[in-house]
Amino acid sequence: MNLRIGKILGIPIKIDISWLVIFALIVFSLSGGYFRVNFPQLTPAMDWIGGILAALLLFASVLLHELMHSFVAQRNKLKVGGITLFIFGGVSQLMEEPMTPEIELKMALAGPITSLVLGVAILVALKYIGTSFGTLTAAILYYLGRINIILGVFNMIPGFPLDGGRVLRAVLWRSMNNLDGATRIASKVGQGFGYAFIFGGFWIMLAGQGLDGLWFVVIGWFLNNAAQQSYRQLVLRNALTGIDVHRVMTTDFPHVDPETNLNDFVHDYLLKYDYIAFPVSKNDQLLGMITVSEVREIPKEQWPDVKVGAVTKPVGEERTIDENDDAFEALMHMAQGNANRLLVVHEGKLKGMVTQESIISIVRTKLQLGM
Repeated sequence: MNLRIGKILGIPIKIDISWLVIFALIVFSLSGGYFRVNFPQLTPAMDWIGGILAALLLFASVLLHELMHSFVAQRNKLKVGGITLFIFGGVSQLMEEPMTPEIELKMALAGPITSLVLGVAILVALKYIGTSFGTLTAAILYYLGRINIILGVFNMIPGFPLDGGRVLRAVLWRSMNNLDGATRIASKVGQGFGYAFIFGGFWIMLAGQGLDGLWFVVIGWFLNNAAQQSYRQLVLRNALTGIDVHRVMTTDFPHVDPETNLNDFVHDYLLKYDYIAFPVSKNDQLLGMITVSEVREIPKEQWPDVKVGAVTKPVGEERTIDENDDAFEALMHMAQGNANRLLVVHEGKLKGMVTQESIISIVRTKLQLGM
């Protein structure tokens, strides 16, 4: 589940629900460990304030790291679907692969360079003017400087889809002149690093450092899964090359006339079809969407007298796709909006509906045929 918090440079910024977990853990570990041990002169209240501020600034740094990836992507005419902050940091969601290995290399290096420059700049500033900051501010900035350097270095591990793995893919792509082959090798290297972290974590746990070892195991599990998913995404993209939404959409789906009353809507649509939301249209013109929530807000005795059009809500961009858009873009659109179907709209007219299953079915068939 993602929570959208705004836009920067036209890029939607979202927070995955897992971010709240890691945020709480970081605040707890900083206030109860880092500040209390290294800065005993601070009061317990200041420890907690420092923990909250440091955690927020850490994720602001992660966001800046990802924004630099996205900025370089946009400068090279690549579409960025959004940035999501989650339990292990952040990820920029590209709607398409870079056109050349040189663009891939520039994009990959933009994030780590930003983190390293930021970290070094903060530590240098502390060295020369640290006495004027005050203890709490200096403690926060010292943590922020160190963690940004660690972030930059960690991301340069040559395991896809980390930034270092993307650098490796760019180099392999350049030498092999084959994006698929380069991605396959970089993904295998990423899985290798994932397994190394997992086994190393278990070894650390056996040595008696349970919490540290557990973190290594979790990071390794995440890296291994991310590497596999990144390669699967490339396979999907290749299988859907040249296939637009019009070819995979269905025109046989329920949509509601705005003059239908709520009582008929409940019995003829909600209780008949396995949907919780229905498009409302008149003469093929999409007017909006009606869901169970809108019906619940109206007393049952009023249902026969209330028209669907009176409670219809506008349809957000995240729920629609153009019939001429790429099928892979539709699939990514669904992933970003946590949806399994999209309304197909062209010039305001409702053309059909496309589902995850209809797109995956095409991919499955093409792979079975070796296409």
